Amino acid sequence: MLPDPIDATPDPVADAPLAPLDPPLPPVPPLVPARSARNPFWSYWDLLLLLGFVCAGILSILIVAVVIEALSPALRKDPTRLALPLQFLFYAAVYAGFVAVFKLRYNRRALPSLGWVPSGINPLLAGLGGIVLAIVLSLLGQFLHTPETNFIDRLVNSWFSFALLAATAVIVAPFFEELLFRGFLQPLLSRTFGVAAGVLLTAALFGSLHLFQYSLAWQYALIIFLAGVVFGWVRARTGSVIPGTLMHCCFNSVSVVAYYISARPNFR
Repeated sequence: MLPDPIDATPDPVADAPLAPLDPPLPPVPPLVPARSARNPFWSYWDLLLLLGFVCAGILSILIVAVVIEALSPALRKDPTRLALPLQFLFYAAVYAGFVAVFKLRYNRRALPSLGWVPSGINPLLAGLGGIVLAIVLSLLGQFLHTPETNFIDRLVNSWFSFALLAATAVIVAPFFEELLFRGFLQPLLSRTFGVAAGVLLTAALFGSLHLFQYSLAWQYALIIFLAGVVFGWVRARTGSVIPGTLMHCCFNSVSVVAYYISARPNFR
């Protein structure tokens, strides 16, 4: 049977290709950005939490110092022997605060969060920069007639105490100070006030906290402030605290070597 010629006629409407669907609408951005999108991702509440750990550590150190001095007549006569060992306990409290902030609150590792990441800068070049910076600022200190202080003399009276001081000044203190100031505090201030202001504010706090260490001599505070500006600038340019830490280590090593040369006869 032949097909009906009417049925074989193409229907222009039915045979027309389907029109493409309208593209989906873009997602509506959230009114408040996610916490993970912030740089840095921590907040001033985390700074208060960190300060709480630091204060608790200081209180614990004072209690331990009082107990040890009460049990040891020798330390009661010369309490400065406890200064360097207790400083290690202070840095342990600081690191405990880092772990509380990053691991417990954000489930992130502390060191990478604080900028302990590769920078691409040659470590030898960073160390040489710290030595040059120490020499330049030392000349500035002489120009400003910086007064002599007996800060180190009160802590060092033997080869063992000198070795402990050298390890603290050259390795331990730069590591934790850079993590605290340039790793934690500077990014927070830079997010609020801008990079330049963050560097300057952090360096100002860094220098002022060393005032008591150097008998309130403003020259020392200025020198440490300028060093902090350089460390902060390196941190901002590289995104890493490793180059600034190496510079800080070598910066302090110049002072340790200079003290060793001048005080060596006293250790014999």
